[in-house]
Amino acid sequence: MLHSIPDEVRIVLEREGIDCDYRKGGALYCAARYPEQEASLRQYLDKLYRQGLNENDYRWLSPEQLAQQIRIAKPYGGIYAPHVATLHPAKLVRGLARTVERMGVKIYENSAVTQWQSGSLRTAKASVRSRWVVPAVEGYAASLPPLGRYQLPVQSLIVATEPLSAATWDEIGLSHGQAFSESSRQVTYGQRTADNRLIFGARGGYQFAGRLRHDFDLTTSEIELRRYLFGELFPQLKNIQITHGWGGNLGMSRRFKPHMFCDRANGIALSGGYGGEGVGASNLGGRTLADLILERDTDLIRQPWVIHQGGLQALRAWEPEPCRWLGYNAIIRSFVHEDQTLANPATAPWRRKLASGVAGFMEGFMQ
Repeated sequence: MLHSIPDEVRIVLEREGIDCDYRKGGALYCAARYPEQEASLRQYLDKLYRQGLNENDYRWLSPEQLAQQIRIAKPYGGIYAPHVATLHPAKLVRGLARTVERMGVKIYENSAVTQWQSGSLRTAKASVRSRWVVPAVEGYAASLPPLGRYQLPVQSLIVATEPLSAATWDEIGLSHGQAFSESSRQVTYGQRTADNRLIFGARGGYQFAGRLRHDFDLTTSEIELRRYLFGELFPQLKNIQITHGWGGNLGMSRRFKPHMFCDRANGIALSGGYGGEGVGASNLGGRTLADLILERDTDLIRQPWVIHQGGLQALRAWEPEPCRWLGYNAIIRSFVHEDQTLANPATAPWRRKLASGVAGFMEGFMQ
């Protein structure tokens, strides 16, 4: 089901003539900076295999095999997953908008919803009534109570380098559109763009009381953290020019899992909690909500993330402030401490074990 998303997207792109730099090159999950990453990745792979997946879905790569796809400074191995594609999200959204407008759908932009309830919503100038309301707000749930109780707005921040030369890309690899991540709890990710830039992102932050971040002009420290992280992987890029920096608010559910449901009594259909993986998950969510609303009996509506009873009340709410702010920041600090400790090869073994133990405990505590 999940692995079919890239091909489903490709079919739509080809049918509707949408150019969004789509490339299906798979994903590389790299043990790339310290040996503990290899152990955690192998444990993750074992878990996937116990769930019934196999080497056609996730395959271990030795350092030598990894180097055939991506050449990083300190490879310990990695996992290759073929069922992943990369694309330009803004080009995709604009292309989809043009497609539905050709079908006769009217899109109203810059009409902020100030209030919503079953069967209707209100803007500054008008009210709209509908049999169904689909609040596709994800990270912006905090602006429409009571959705903010169930989806925490956190940020992910990205930088892009200047276009890199062909010689530099020969040193790095990523010649087939692969996405990649470095296996730490910092949640890093990157890819090669169609115009030969490296884009690289990492976990952002959470603001007290779930305040949304509106200014995504990255600070110097935010840019330099991401430069440090990709520079650890590709030392030849440590002094490369970074030309762009941006980010966005994403929605994190309390169970750290997506949810989809259709509340017929109140006319509300909701999909969210994508946790930063919304480009693919929103495609799945949209198709699932369509089947639920139209009462189609399909495999989509029988998946474990679909809630069939209870609606919003079936979701687990986030703790009240200041608990969520204190908890989130304590977890992030433990992740940063773990990363700094493990990245230093001179760190004593007992300190390495303690740092990983604390970070793992904090991660599990919130779940």
